[in-house]
Amino acid sequence: MAGIYDTHTHLNDEVYLQMDTTAGDLIKSAQQAGVSMLNVVGYDVKSSKIALRYASVYPNVYAIIGIHPNEAQYFTSQALDAITEMTSGNNVVAIGEIGLDYSRTNKFKEEQKAIFIAQIKIALDRDLPVVLHVKDVKDQIQAYQDSLEILDQYKVKNAVIHSWEGNEQFAEEFLNRGYYLSFSGMITYPENEVLATIVQKMSLNQLLIETDAPYNSPIPFEGKVNYPRLAPIIVKKIAKLKKLDSDDIISATRKNGERIFRIK
Repeated sequence: MAGIYDTHTHLNDEVYLQMDTTAGDLIKSAQQAGVSMLNVVGYDVKSSKIALRYASVYPNVYAIIGIHPNEAQYFTSQALDAITEMTSGNNVVAIGEIGLDYSRTNKFKEEQKAIFIAQIKIALDRDLPVVLHVKDVKDQIQAYQDSLEILDQYKVKNAVIHSWEGNEQFAEEFLNRGYYLSFSGMITYPENEVLATIVQKMSLNQLLIETDAPYNSPIPFEGKVNYPRLAPIIVKKIAKLKKLDSDDIISATRKNGERIFRIK
């Protein structure tokens, strides 16, 4: 199994920075497992700078830079300036992960919307796609509704919703706008029947895979630190759901990733 594009991973996460390992080690183990391309995704200014550094040093590693919605209450104009400046760096392929997350608290909804919109404007100005984090309390949909409203208001054409965990209705809403849905190790959990149904029904042309490492480890590693080298487990699960060969999933999702992130 080779040629996998892990479109969303956090090699810049504190979990890895505190371990006795390096980004080079993580990338090498991923390559040995069949992962040939990686996006390192920022969630604040510091992690975005690290993503940019890794993308400058390691071949086939790309940077996604931005401020996570759960950082919205700490947002400053200087942070926004820093993200804007970083867009001129090598191998920056998107603004992210940005969006709305109401799963932890309702306190900072307006702050989240403001920083989401500000970063959408950067993406539009620099002609970059956006990588979205959209999450709400279980069985609640407000974050999805609000995200769509903002995306429509600013006429966003190129977007990826990472580690999709929404319902079928909103999956269809995002897909109908031409956006991509990316699936993490959560697709391997038996209780996530809705995600399985979405994967089975949706077009392969709008599907991406990601590990979201060090989070969302696939079965049988749930609850443990995740690594990009575990991406083949996600590939195999999606191949089973789509009733296709793993190589077909790898090829299609890599081409999808190269298309949305404009990698030649």
